[in-house]
Amino acid sequence: MNVDPSPHPAAISHDMRYRQDIDGLRAVAVLSVIFFHLNPAWASGGFVGVDLFFVISGFLITSQIRQELALNNFTLKNFYLRRIRRIAPPLIAMLMAVCVVAWCLLEPEDLRSFAYSLVVQPLSLQNLVFLSEGNYFRGSETKALLHTWSLAVEEQFYLFWPVLLVWLHRFSLKAWIGIACGLILASFYLSATLSLSEPQAAFFLIFTRTWELGLGGLAAVLRLHWGHTLRPSAWLRETLGWASMAALGYGIFFIDATMPFPGIIALVPVLGACLVVLLGGSSQSSLSKLLSRPSWVAIGLISYPLYLWHWPLLVFMQHLQLKPTEVMPFIGFWLAALALAYASFRWLELPIRRKRWLGSSTSLLKAVAGGFAVITAFALHVVTTDGAAYRFADQPRAFLTARIQSYTKRCEVLARLVDLRSPICHHHESPTHPEKVLLWGNSHASMLIPMLDQLAKDHQTSLYVNTKNTRPLLELDASNQEVFQKVMAKAQSLSITRVVLASSWQGLDNPLLEQQLVQTVADLTQHHMAVWLVVDSPGGQALDPMTAYAKDPQHPQVGSVSWAHYNQTSRQMELAVFQRLVEKFPNVHIIDTSGVLCDATQCWGGQGGQVWYRDATHLSNAGTQAIAAYFLPVFQP
Repeated sequence: MNVDPSPHPAAISHDMRYRQDIDGLRAVAVLSVIFFHLNPAWASGGFVGVDLFFVISGFLITSQIRQELALNNFTLKNFYLRRIRRIAPPLIAMLMAVCVVAWCLLEPEDLRSFAYSLVVQPLSLQNLVFLSEGNYFRGSETKALLHTWSLAVEEQFYLFWPVLLVWLHRFSLKAWIGIACGLILASFYLSATLSLSEPQAAFFLIFTRTWELGLGGLAAVLRLHWGHTLRPSAWLRETLGWASMAALGYGIFFIDATMPFPGIIALVPVLGACLVVLLGGSSQSSLSKLLSRPSWVAIGLISYPLYLWHWPLLVFMQHLQLKPTEVMPFIGFWLAALALAYASFRWLELPIRRKRWLGSSTSLLKAVAGGFAVITAFALHVVTTDGAAYRFADQPRAFLTARIQSYTKRCEVLARLVDLRSPICHHHESPTHPEKVLLWGNSHASMLIPMLDQLAKDHQTSLYVNTKNTRPLLELDASNQEVFQKVMAKAQSLSITRVVLASSWQGLDNPLLEQQLVQTVADLTQHHMAVWLVVDSPGGQALDPMTAYAKDPQHPQVGSVSWAHYNQTSRQMELAVFQRLVEKFPNVHIIDTSGVLCDATQCWGGQGGQVWYRDATHLSNAGTQAIAAYFLPVFQP
């Protein structure tokens, strides 16, 4: 084993100096993100600013660690204390302020969602929470802490990167570069493939972002070891510098949210940023001069608190129906964002980093732990009180909490862990009762789970559910076909005896879709399974409890839709198809719940103070309990 030669002393001395151009690059990164969040039309790929931050962070942290290793004064303890001192105080201040505003403005469901992302902040796991909640580019306007996913990715990276650097320090420089390149290439391959198959996972996970931080680290090592000997000509330096800025410009203005990201396309802005940090720092470079202009440096210096504060401001402006693209809200946004960022930098970040405040490690850790403890306690309180629903009177509270108090998960975590690959999971198993019931369908089936689970327990019957959001039809979509085949095979292996098919049945009057349902029922009855076909419940915006709340926040009343419209547009069509199946196959039954949900003229969103819907088309737990009697035959002998 060859010992890694230390970086050249001149390189250490050179690179320990402050780099104004890197602060200028920080300004480019944060402004691109903010303008994308203000209006994607202004910077369609502005979200790549986060990728620029990753490169900068990997470069600076790796430079610092390699220099300290060369000088034999690096310790993991000091590294993590520096990270805490740099990152935690401004973050805690922002989180506490946002908690106060969220408490005053957000309704229970949004406040509870906010609390879920808040409670994991001390653990730097918020990227996993946002991954579970869906797409970064859709539905983000209600998530005041969505932007902190990138902080989580960075902190996860720094759990293993310093340890890896310490280990690699024993090896030759060639071996170091080879191992680092292997890690970077593996992460990039995963990023490129997952961006196509699982784009949300690719966007939020550390494994698909490691290559960006790692490339910044590789640039740091190349500069430390060879920067003092590799002196490109002025012409080459200028050419590469402006090529890097062109790459950044392409990323910010031509990449967009429809592209698989991060993946191969992310190479363009990431390599551009790598060139900037690798070649910059020279007073003779026009690129360095541009990025070192005082205005860019000033924004770069406050880029971290500016990033922290800008997104909650935009979310709350959206909540207050202020459009930041209009002139006065736009000006107000920038005044508030810059003022908060400067105040955080000037009177919180600098005093703590320079140890005028919280000078000792003990005082720092106590303050950070205390701050996170308060934040965590607040988050847990909000979660356990249904989004602090007690802030509202009894009548509106029932409407505001209908979704919170309704079932949304298709499979319990423990049941899912038993068989990660299974398309079916069990909710209740009876070792003595021979009947095994399968609920199969999409979200219009999953809304029935709590009610069916209780019936299964009452009758000591096993209950299984499908776990994919697809209809129980052999539809042409390849993913639907795969789910269908897996569910059918698993149902046979479990010896399922009874199947409840529930779904949104739009388009079932199409002969092709009807034939697909015929095939489903034929396959089930062929294997001696009894089938219950559930007529879909009424739907309409008037049934959404939030529609009722918006009309009269103080005294909301349940809405209704026309019985005639529901009956003529969906119910009769479904009944006609189902009746043909009853006549064609043995042991097929129909469940039609309209007798409870509707009267002679209207279909209601609730009754007797109960709210039966959680949104425009899905029943709440109270709604499914109201129709439970219709499902008793499924569990009876």
